Amino acid sequence: MRVYGEAYLFINFWMDFLSLLLAARLRRARFRGLRAAAGAVVGAVTALLAWTMGGAMRGLPALFLSMLAITVISFGKAGFFLFPWVIASALLLCGLTDALLKNGTSAPAALIVCGAAALGICRAQGRDSATGSAGELTIFYRGRSAKLPVLRDSGNLLIDGVTGLPVIVVSERAVASLLPAGVRAGNLSTLPTGWRLLPIRTAAGNGTLMCFRADQLELRTKGKARRIDAAVAISGFSEKAALIPNDFFR
Repeated sequence: MRVYGEAYLFINFWMDFLSLLLAARLRRARFRGLRAAAGAVVGAVTALLAWTMGGAMRGLPALFLSMLAITVISFGKAGFFLFPWVIASALLLCGLTDALLKNGTSAPAALIVCGAAALGICRAQGRDSATGSAGELTIFYRGRSAKLPVLRDSGNLLIDGVTGLPVIVVSERAVASLLPAGVRAGNLSTLPTGWRLLPIRTAAGNGTLMCFRADQLELRTKGKARRIDAAVAISGFSEKAALIPNDFFR
């Protein structure tokens, strides 16, 4: 079977780009098209090298390293958190493409269908976010407040070891107006007085977040607002929504 290098490059670029887009939308992370395109180019070139050189370049370790590099190029530090989602998105799209090809669909048509499927999922996610169906969280702290969209996170099982309260995770950027001067999520030495450190474990590895008690937390769901009791942890990821444990929606 003859394989043309240009077609091989484009196919890998397209699938990598769609995987990055889909992962960002599923996690509601910030998506930068140019950075994602640069990451997809790196992935396509790496795939071409693996195809021509063979050997260890075609092994799973090389594949995972390549996907991690692509994700970090596209999302920066947040890429470490998004990496499992990029892998899952790539497996989903590759499985769909393989099924289409086995049923006689041409390669160009299969790529178009994959693109349409990814965009359809992204559009559905966008509608859910726009309607605010998950809710809205208002954080009151030291005379100031910040409102954030809410993401129901069944994987958030964090517990504050000091108070025993569940933990809501927010991005530093989303609550910047509330933070004391000089506080940086990525620099634990800037921990303010009265705050504490919270060890966490994610798919990307272990880490530590700054954690504090807000003066008041108000969660609005289905048009009704209620006060909730939880600790708040700040992270350097690009997620705009507050990651709220599942139990608050029961």
